[in-house]
Amino acid sequence: MKRFIRVAMLLCMVTVLLSALSLKTIEAKATPSSGKVFQNQFSYTSCGKWSVVPSPNPNVVPSGLSGVAAVSANDVWAVGSSGSQRSGGQTLIEHWDGAHWQIVKSPSPASVNNELFSVAAVSARNVWAVGFSTTNTSDQTLIEHWNGSSWRVVKSPSPGSGDDLRDVAAVSASDVWAAGYTFNSSSIQTLVEHWNGTSWQVVKSPNVGTSPAFSGVAAVSANDVWAVGSDNNSNNVFQTLTEQWNGKQWSVVKSPSPGSFSTQLLGVAAVSANDVWSVGYADSNTLIEHYHC
Repeated sequence: MKRFIRVAMLLCMVTVLLSALSLKTIEAKATPSSGKVFQNQFSYTSCGKWSVVPSPNPNVVPSGLSGVAAVSANDVWAVGSSGSQRSGGQTLIEHWDGAHWQIVKSPSPASVNNELFSVAAVSARNVWAVGFSTTNTSDQTLIEHWNGSSWRVVKSPSPGSGDDLRDVAAVSASDVWAAGYTFNSSSIQTLVEHWNGTSWQVVKSPNVGTSPAFSGVAAVSANDVWAVGSDNNSNNVFQTLTEQWNGKQWSVVKSPSPGSFSTQLLGVAAVSANDVWSVGYADSNTLIEHYHC
């Protein structure tokens, strides 16, 4: 058996070496502002499996990525954060150019903490990322935009003292949605913001139960957008929260809550107006819900 394993390992090594020789070597130099750059060393001739692709890490820990969006096979963006949440946390944005991932400089406007959770691409020169930034007194919404050459902060409303955008979805260059929650005094409420091509504005959304909050948003069209999350009912049990934009207003759409103490939706994706998927958890179990008609 051991001899068989050794033979199999040798065959695998030969296969990898032959694949590597068939790839064109690409040299990439790191700059002080971008961190390390890693060349992709994986062959794309093998289909049907997932593999780790090297990605750069800043010189601070911890570092992590929370959202990803693809423009094309040679143009993919990933966003997250690096550093301590209590002191000096920075936004982290990385870009795939078809050969390697590289850190792209992004603003971190707050002194205490800055985090990005989601990214959506309209085109190669129009990409949005959302999250929050923390000052000494409050959490504020954070929205950043890529114009084809650099990332910059775009002013966004922060109606409360603790505001957080968790997801973003783009319909067009003048129609982008972001969703999360806002905290004011002792109350948490849903927060939906919309980009009309000129500015970001808060759009009123229903609040159900106590502590309603959105975690995901997905756009089918200008008249069909979904936001999902959770709220706390009168029995102090977290239940799913699903809302839909019909082009004029947001309204609650009833969704199942099979858990006994905590059922929450964390993400949503739309195939069409009649085919929408949402995922999360029910107590200690996975949860997938499907809207269809």
